[in-house]
Amino acid sequence: MAKFKVGIERPLCISCESCVNICPEFWEMADDGFSYLKGSKKSGENEEREIDDVECNIDAAESCPALCIHVYENGKKIV
Repeated sequence: MAKFKVGIERPLCISCESCVNICPEFWEMADDGFSYLKGSKKSGENEEREIDDVECNIDAAESCPALCIHVYENGKKIV
């Protein structure tokens, strides 16, 4: 089981591309104009992905003006 989980509340995304600019290995803009977490799975209206190393996702979450990106470590929200 992965140590970290990254998620995005897509309905809150304002398409600013901050996450894409900071962490392009994990984030891209989808065809609908909103941020997409590469390799993620849908969970309702949101997307989630388990990862072993948080890498730049904490910076992406902290830079998000809509506060719609979340990072969890062992099930506990850290951002």
